[in-house]
Amino acid sequence: MSVRAAIVIAIGAIACGATQRVPLAPPGDDKDDGAGELAHAALKFQTSEDAEPGFVEQRATRSYDYDGYGGDPYGGDPYGGFGGDPYGGSGYANWRPPQWSYNVPNRMPRYTVSVGLPGAIEGTVTWNGQLPAKVSSACGPIDNPTLRVTKDKAVRGVIVYIEKVTVGRSTPYYSKPASVGGMLAKRGCALVPAAQIVAPLPASVSINGDATRTKLRIGKATQDLQEGGLVQVEVKAGVTKIDSEDGKLAAAWVLGLETPYYAITDDDGRFRLDELSPGTYELTFWQPPIASANRDGTWTYGSPIVVRRSVKVDNKTARVSVSLPAR
Repeated sequence: MSVRAAIVIAIGAIACGATQRVPLAPPGDDKDDGAGELAHAALKFQTSEDAEPGFVEQRATRSYDYDGYGGDPYGGDPYGGFGGDPYGGSGYANWRPPQWSYNVPNRMPRYTVSVGLPGAIEGTVTWNGQLPAKVSSACGPIDNPTLRVTKDKAVRGVIVYIEKVTVGRSTPYYSKPASVGGMLAKRGCALVPAAQIVAPLPASVSINGDATRTKLRIGKATQDLQEGGLVQVEVKAGVTKIDSEDGKLAAAWVLGLETPYYAITDDDGRFRLDELSPGTYELTFWQPPIASANRDGTWTYGSPIVVRRSVKVDNKTARVSVSLPAR
């Protein structure tokens, strides 16, 4: 016997006796992992003893009931997504998103819309009295939460608005027509800003939480505001008071109005209303009720300070200055 023949016999003995092949799971079985392209490529190196040279065993493709939502046997719809999206899409497995049905609110202006209106009103709001002192709250001494007056007696946070117009500027139908309004934030023992406005109606206000949980009192209703949470509520026409159920969170007041003309005074007490048609307007200045702190940490309030001025507007900017009376 030649040396070459002995080597061949030895290799055959090792292949047949020393090492025993683990049988593959039947095609399509739960233990069959040969559905992937990588596994199919690996089969070229795992042929049966009866296989002819170059023969590759063919695996049966798994089949799933896709219920008409796709046809990808390697993921796809059975694991998320309808319509052939294997990575998500509009649903997950057999779950479908709910179909919402609601009436679209009518935010069409109740006045004649015109563009390029030349008129404007601007001015300042000041405080006619002593500077407000700090108050003792459950969070310690703080500035008065509803009356914010600078050293120059400029009043910040006063709402200025025109409620009735016959001709006015256009507004977006599905959003607030100005850059202010619609948001409050809890900061320690107070909601800020103390006065807020939303328009046009119907509209909602968003209340953002801080590190402490509280139970809000919104008008006559209550709602939990969790740590770092968010509460959104619809605002009705008129004034809505928002504070905490225990009365230890200084309140904020939200005005719901049907007007595109409103502003909130800045740190210098300034405001401006643009795009007015020539005419005479009643301008309203609304300062929230002044808060006073009680020994038990609760708050009490007076009445809001409301001042009205009649202003004539032409093609120029009308200027108005108002001094709020101390009470």
